[in-house]
Amino acid sequence: MARFLTGVLVMASAVACTSNAQPVRAHQAKPLRPMSAAELRTHLLPAVLPRGWTSEADPADPGAGSPAKGMPDCGVMDGGDMADTAAKAAVATATASFSGGHSSGGGVLAGGETLYSFSGNGAAQAMHRIRRLAVECAKVVTPGIPTLEVPDSTSRFTAAPGPHLGDDSIRIRASVFYSDRPKDIRYDDAMVVREGNTLILLRCVPSTQTDVDTILSFIPEADAQVRSRHPAPVGEALGSGSRL
Repeated sequence: MARFLTGVLVMASAVACTSNAQPVRAHQAKPLRPMSAAELRTHLLPAVLPRGWTSEADPADPGAGSPAKGMPDCGVMDGGDMADTAAKAAVATATASFSGGHSSGGGVLAGGETLYSFSGNGAAQAMHRIRRLAVECAKVVTPGIPTLEVPDSTSRFTAAPGPHLGDDSIRIRASVFYSDRPKDIRYDDAMVVREGNTLILLRCVPSTQTDVDTILSFIPEADAQVRSRHPAPVGEALGSGSRL
């Protein structure tokens, strides 16, 4: 009995010591520094893409942030415009154009890429804003210009889950039809992936759903470039004399 009581006292003392110990604070990671426009440009789609496609960085834009600054929230025209609107807080951007293959109309398919860099949790907030805009701007009617024979257009938007890439992803489903041919529905979806404080956007012009799916299928290559510490060479910007 004495040995049993001694053992209980020893265990109780050990528990008391443990309960009085100060908790160890978890190490808090420092927030990532947003990339500059020059840094973003080195992470654009590589010059040589699968299936014979190619990409070129667009000329550098000295202005910071999203091209949608100053535009009304629901003044969107396509899925890419919705992402631009949501990314107004971006501190830097870089863009590229890529093309290849054959469109349903017999021409060459073309798409666009934009990388946005944010400070703090701006990228996560932009993703939240895309989802909110897809609800607030689910239907956008744009008046035509009769003098230029431009008909009225009606655009519809939804935010759907994107591919399993990055920290978050959204496929902005967008469709448009014009008042003079209401049954001819065109699609101009966009794909957005968040990697830390950077957003990756792939966009297209109104086309068939098949053509849109082909353009957006390059999102894994775009994501890999942003994640890489040694990204593949980026295509030469138009009008520049050196490669990025």
